[in-house]
Amino acid sequence: MNRFLKVAFCCLLASLAVLPAQAAKPFYDSKSWIVNVAGDPSFLISNGFESKVNPVALQVPHLNQKPTAALCREIAADLTQRGIGKKMIDALTGNGKNDAVLRRLALANAQRQDVELGTSTMRFESGDALDNLLADDYLPILMHNYIVLTYTQTKTDSKGKVSYKDYYAIFHVDINAEEAFDIVSSISDPSRYSRLKYPVSVCAFGEASTPEKTEKKIAKSVPGLAVRGVLLKRNPARISIGKNAGLKKGDLVSIYSQRVDKNGNYYSKRISRARVCGVWDNEAQVNFEANTAGNRKNGDVVVRTPDSKSRVGLMATYTPHVWGGQILLDTKSGFARSGIVHHFLMDFAFSMTDKPGTKFIRLDDLSHEYKAPMFFNFGMGYGLSKTFVGFFDVMPFFLVQYELAPMIDFDSLKDSLGENPSDDGGKMPLGSAVRIPLGLRFSFNMGYPVRLALEAGYAFNFGIGDDYKIVKQACDYLGAKRNGAFINLGLTF
Repeated sequence: MNRFLKVAFCCLLASLAVLPAQAAKPFYDSKSWIVNVAGDPSFLISNGFESKVNPVALQVPHLNQKPTAALCREIAADLTQRGIGKKMIDALTGNGKNDAVLRRLALANAQRQDVELGTSTMRFESGDALDNLLADDYLPILMHNYIVLTYTQTKTDSKGKVSYKDYYAIFHVDINAEEAFDIVSSISDPSRYSRLKYPVSVCAFGEASTPEKTEKKIAKSVPGLAVRGVLLKRNPARISIGKNAGLKKGDLVSIYSQRVDKNGNYYSKRISRARVCGVWDNEAQVNFEANTAGNRKNGDVVVRTPDSKSRVGLMATYTPHVWGGQILLDTKSGFARSGIVHHFLMDFAFSMTDKPGTKFIRLDDLSHEYKAPMFFNFGMGYGLSKTFVGFFDVMPFFLVQYELAPMIDFDSLKDSLGENPSDDGGKMPLGSAVRIPLGLRFSFNMGYPVRLALEAGYAFNFGIGDDYKIVKQACDYLGAKRNGAFINLGLTF
């Protein structure tokens, strides 16, 4: 048991070294649902941003090589010089002559905000004055204009195999709230409108891998593109985005509260994570994950945060006089509105007795000595988990494993190869069995996605063939229990 604790402690220390560092948090607002995109909007659409994209048809330069910080600065300067920012604003203001497009987009935003607030007050239909609409509805649209450039790098290796890498660079038309107000107030005033400037800056670039990873990177570096809404109610928890935002069962969302730092700058602090368990057209129900922090309140911003739904675990394992390690793959495969999550499990384990060098002489053949057996297990299983008191998860589970238990001895190995002939050829026992662990896992968040996991339960072993009888004799001699209680301790990532 002491050796088991040492192995578990070393596993814990090694994993703590890779805990993610606390990164600077962006500011997520829930105001502007519509963003306007020139360049390659199909790139965003293919990476989960389809509900956010309002394409603006403009001719923009193509990205013709892997983006770097220096290259992106050059492109931003070129876009500014070409007046691309002005062309995007022209598309929204009828070349500075009318607000018809702005009004249409603002109406869509207002409808969404009414859904979030649970009201039926349509300001556009109630005859509110234009001045009352500017700050709440027009300005965010003018402040969320992006240019997306993409590049595919093609490589051919010596065997003729072609590989592709996709890269992106995203730029922003820099307009603050005051400048957006100037735009609206300058509509139908050509001389004033023509004097306004619209610089372009780079806000993100990188390699595009899977849609899930790409969306996550872009949403973090370009908050205005993130798929987001608000928390509508807490019990049961409902959020203001659903199928209209591309949400599906099992999606992860993050809940943020809005803060102000000592310099007066707004930022968003993540206070919770939740998993989508029910989806409707404009709404979804979520269940909060373990170890959520802070007091959630209606109106907190919700941001879709893609993840793989799978975790890899490294665990130290112990049964009486047998210790070892386990690699576990845990995939969340189903989500119920009650908060119960279904898990598909796979594992590979290696273990050995606490006296691995001990020689064993089989009772029915005294002519050969064998070293204590080792155990290799591969299995699949199923579990059901639920989060309690916002702090830890509990999951009953079972696995069905195939077990191999060789009893290696160098003299016997030589015999089996014919190097040291003997009457029976020096057969090396290779026991096999079906092993069925039934257990209960308790897991505690240490820093997303790292969790400390403790498992305990009882395992049943059913030996197959005569060789396993020899393995069982050795286990009985060493006091090693294959049928009986077990404890596993480790981390999942």
